[in-house]
Amino acid sequence: MAAAGRRARRRFAQRRKAQGFTQESLAACLEVERSTVVRWEAGKSQPHAELWPKLAATLKVTSEQLTDLLAEGSVGAVTHSQLQPPTVMTFPGGDTALDNSNSGSHHDSMFHLRRVLMGRIPDTPPGTQIELTAAVARAWDLFFSARFGEMERMLPSVIASAYSAAQAAKGGPRRQINISLAQLLHASSNLLGYVAQEDLAALALLRADALAAESGDELSRAAIKGSHSWLLAKNGMYDDAAAYADQAATEIEPRLSTATPRHVSIWGELLCYAAFAASRTGDYQQARRYLRLCESAGTQLEDDYVSRPEASNVFGSTSAASFGVINETGANRPREALKLAAVVSGSGTGIPPTLRSRRLINVAQARIHNRDYAGAVDTLRHACSMAPEFVGHIPLAHSLTNELLARRGKQRLDGLVGVAKHLGVSVQPVGIRR
Repeated sequence: MAAAGRRARRRFAQRRKAQGFTQESLAACLEVERSTVVRWEAGKSQPHAELWPKLAATLKVTSEQLTDLLAEGSVGAVTHSQLQPPTVMTFPGGDTALDNSNSGSHHDSMFHLRRVLMGRIPDTPPGTQIELTAAVARAWDLFFSARFGEMERMLPSVIASAYSAAQAAKGGPRRQINISLAQLLHASSNLLGYVAQEDLAALALLRADALAAESGDELSRAAIKGSHSWLLAKNGMYDDAAAYADQAATEIEPRLSTATPRHVSIWGELLCYAAFAASRTGDYQQARRYLRLCESAGTQLEDDYVSRPEASNVFGSTSAASFGVINETGANRPREALKLAAVVSGSGTGIPPTLRSRRLINVAQARIHNRDYAGAVDTLRHACSMAPEFVGHIPLAHSLTNELLARRGKQRLDGLVGVAKHLGVSVQPVGIRR
């Protein structure tokens, strides 16, 4: 199977070349990063579901032919039938895929999660609403604690039990179970987006959105749309990501004087995603306009993430400043970025490790722009210690480390080699150039 997948991916590269594309030019045509095309050809990820038709048209192949070119676990184009509720299936001899022991490898646990998300649901006892509510909280806690391996192992069984419960329930109980299932799929998509499984992340979000729509929970839908915007941005589709988040925020715009904390926090997070995407397109003024609205939303909330009103949400009073660091760095105003970073650094209770680590990586980038290279190294070291498993999944951490390594011959940067080794970045002896 692996050999067949490698042959298929070679055919994909051959087709790309036959159409006159380099990896760089194909990436530019699709408005994604070159590294995204590299991951496709290495079999480490699949094209985003919404990108599939454009890719097929660009390479002048049908969707079925493109599926063959990206074989070995490809979901292909997301069709209407894939969005229908999966059927619970009994596998002869039971299904050891759902063993939650710590002995399973990353490959095995990801395979089982992929199979469940693709609709191969084993015959599993239905979970109770109390159990499913607890599972949702547990899944998000594992995500925000950057315990991805443990999260991978738990998700297949709890998603299967949620599907079984939904099939057995009717009326109000079914609605509540569907909301829990949507939240579990939402958590899955965030995990999958970070571990380079964008095709599955998109499918999980589409299923989650359909369930939230069926249950009539508009705020859950809005939270899911926020992650969809993030996934679009992760694939380099910044204009689409900004428009998607903006529209979703407009649809649920609250009256701040009377809105619930859940409503305000979901709206605020959508504005953060819109600001991030606008910043990536170079529209820094528009990003600042979004962030001013974020500040207004943040003043309505206590900056206590332990009791956040939505399990998936980490929006708080300092979120605008955090995304402002990204925007001002992109606008080549590193000093303004570091002023905002100072606001972020002394705030909040119980802020999740993944969020704190991600913020630190952005601060490290601002320090590099401000030519504080030693400070950037210290910040990256702090980010690594905060969420060791998480940092390795952040491309910016790798690129900043490479940039700092290039300066080692000119400046002493204590601790940089340790950061590089943690990230798996190649370290050459000082003075040797490629």
